[in-house]
Amino acid sequence: MENRISLNGTWQFREATSYDWLEGKVPGCIQLDLMAQNKIGDPFYRMNEIECHKLEDKEWIYRKEFDFEFPDEFDEIKLVFEGIDTLADIYLNGDYLGTAENMFISYEYDVTDLIKEKNNVLEVYFQSITKAIRSIERDSPLKLESSFESARPYIRKAQYSFGWDWGPRLVQVGLWRDVYISVIKDAAIEKPFFYTEKLKDGAAYVRVSASISYFADFDLKAEVTISYDGEVCGRKVVPITYGEIDAAFKIDEPKLWYPNGVGSQNLYDICIKLTMADVVVDELNFRSGIRVVKLLREKDDIGESFIFEINGIKIFAKGADWIPADSFLPRITKEDYYTFIKLAKDANMNMLRVWGGGIYEDEAFYDACDEMGIMVWQDFMYACAQYPDQLEWFQQLAASEAKEVLFRLRNHPSIVLWCGNNENNMGFYSWWGNGDPKYLGNYVYKEILPQICKRYDPSRPYWVSSPYGGVDPNSESEGDRHHWNVWSGWADIKEYLSDESRFLSEFGFQSMPDWKTILSYTNEEDRSILSPVVVSHNKQISGMERLIRYMISELGFPKDFKSFVYLTQFNQAEAIKKGVEHWRSRKFKTAGTLYWQFNDCWPVASWSCIDYYKRKKALYYYSGRFFANVLPYIAGEDGGITIYGISDLQQDVEAYVEVLCYSLDGEKMWEKKFNTRLIANDVVKIAHYDERQIAEEHVPHVVPVDASHCTLPVEKNWKLLNSVVYVRMIVDEKIYENYYVFDKFRNLKLTEPNITYHVDGTDIILSTDVPAFGVFVDTENDVSLSDNFLNMIPDEKYTLKCSKEPGDIKIFDISNLILRM
Repeated sequence: MENRISLNGTWQFREATSYDWLEGKVPGCIQLDLMAQNKIGDPFYRMNEIECHKLEDKEWIYRKEFDFEFPDEFDEIKLVFEGIDTLADIYLNGDYLGTAENMFISYEYDVTDLIKEKNNVLEVYFQSITKAIRSIERDSPLKLESSFESARPYIRKAQYSFGWDWGPRLVQVGLWRDVYISVIKDAAIEKPFFYTEKLKDGAAYVRVSASISYFADFDLKAEVTISYDGEVCGRKVVPITYGEIDAAFKIDEPKLWYPNGVGSQNLYDICIKLTMADVVVDELNFRSGIRVVKLLREKDDIGESFIFEINGIKIFAKGADWIPADSFLPRITKEDYYTFIKLAKDANMNMLRVWGGGIYEDEAFYDACDEMGIMVWQDFMYACAQYPDQLEWFQQLAASEAKEVLFRLRNHPSIVLWCGNNENNMGFYSWWGNGDPKYLGNYVYKEILPQICKRYDPSRPYWVSSPYGGVDPNSESEGDRHHWNVWSGWADIKEYLSDESRFLSEFGFQSMPDWKTILSYTNEEDRSILSPVVVSHNKQISGMERLIRYMISELGFPKDFKSFVYLTQFNQAEAIKKGVEHWRSRKFKTAGTLYWQFNDCWPVASWSCIDYYKRKKALYYYSGRFFANVLPYIAGEDGGITIYGISDLQQDVEAYVEVLCYSLDGEKMWEKKFNTRLIANDVVKIAHYDERQIAEEHVPHVVPVDASHCTLPVEKNWKLLNSVVYVRMIVDEKIYENYYVFDKFRNLKLTEPNITYHVDGTDIILSTDVPAFGVFVDTENDVSLSDNFLNMIPDEKYTLKCSKEPGDIKIFDISNLILRM
């Protein structure tokens, strides 16, 4: 039986060269403690980040004094650190316990003979991380390629802390997870594992295993119980063989776990009990789900498929890439994780990819994903670099890390894939010219990790890298792909429409954060497009220039800085919409779209759909629409437009369809109404209208359009440029809408709408007299809205629900923010 005594809370800390102890907090880090002591300013404010760089070469000592009440009976006392960031020597009462060198794993020490009843002194001496890794780098005969910090591959630490193209360089030091004393008596249950072997003939065949530690030759018995909603589904007494238990169960009529939008997220309770002479000496309880995941890779006329299958159902993955939610990890709470995952669920997402330059997340993250049906693509923590896996010590670190990660996380049904790294194999091929080397990381990704996953977790597939597949790891024809021609490659947004990737695990488009967020890190004099402070809060090289160029290309010139902020969000949402809708229309030739990125780690202009303060950007609201289980999609093709019905529903359904064509000054030009049938988990072509049907009268008009990187005059049908087509689809009384315009917004003859609204309690009800795009409701109070950035049909009512009283309201759309010259 284990009993834990927490050592979290108040500690003391000081710089190694100082004798002045200050009060710190555990879990925590040096930057948070220095901020609390008013020794440094908030690194997120203006350009304060730069001041924190001087902390990197310093060394620090953390100390905790505590008493310990010895229990009447015990067999072992351990000191456990669940997370040490990163290089540290640990002492208890002056005795050296060991050295930490990996922030991703826990460290535990037997202190049975060292701990005292009174006046224990626990000290942790932190080395300078940057000094240490640069020393290793200087002594290494091999120069490793690495983005953002050349020496970072030599340390097992969250790589983003050295700076990324969306995050600041804030190298954390500290005890970032729980510290406690573990008192063991008689025996302890460790490394439990519940997994589904197969589903057959209406039954689930599952196994439960665990390791047992005990301190004498006891006559121990192990009992395993599986329950659902309080009802026992299986119970067995199992033998303990060489410190291991393993029990097989058949569960009739199992309640299966499914992703969001496909089915319920049923979770079973598993209890393992150890008894000695009918006395319970240890008990472990956890939850898991019954589900079978496969990665379907089948040859076809294009190349090879890449489809996730859950319980025999093909799943189109819809979601985003997840990064750490704060530059200072100890600030992230269980409630934060729940809020983020609930936001993902509400946006109709079913997958998040935990990116390989961050961390293996807290249990609360995966618990929330289990409960809400968010599948997790889990990278191992290697990103955008070559790694020194020719070194034996690095191989050992990689192996011990992988084992601990699997033991900790493998019971979560939400995790559907282990992935070896982020972009390193693409780097071998495209960036560094190494081809496919044996080492430089590949020995980890192709030997160590797959062997450990196969041995300790047969319940889910392993994938070498992201992206990976084909001779070119970033192939369109097989595997997963990172599409960065648009944005980073400066390509036109319409390039998405010709992409035939099998699975998009990254693609993205930047925007500014919410205006209220900008106010939090700027002074009034900073609020202009290219001010030093604003530029410093966009970490991509030429990030602001890209925002400007794509805005001018798609929308035109903004009237002012606040208009610029809003329009970047609209532009981002429209760009990602274009890609997602195209790829969803290719279901299952393309089988997933995960855009970069879901969240931020600080207030910044980035690719996220939710900013650091959880304020929703336009892309978040759009995601709820283009990720919905029913998507009416209008594609410009074959000399007109084609309307498709895309369904992720698991049964055929009847749909009522309205197609409405309006002039941009509010005249209804025509409408069509009809019924159709959507096919389960498939795409159907509903209707096609050629240009003459849409706008019979051809009125020539010469407009400039981009072609082959030049601006050429091209004749357009002005009546089309003055038109918008809406499609409304009603399924089981739920309304799904979409729209289509015939050119970039900068070329359209937009009419400024008269948008009226009234407030009913915490509801805001809007309507417009002419087609209105990107209608944004700006509230005085910091509220959460059910929807925003609306594309409104004339004379229709739109109701937005507010989380609380909105205060004063301002409403605008793109037409009154674009400068007309």
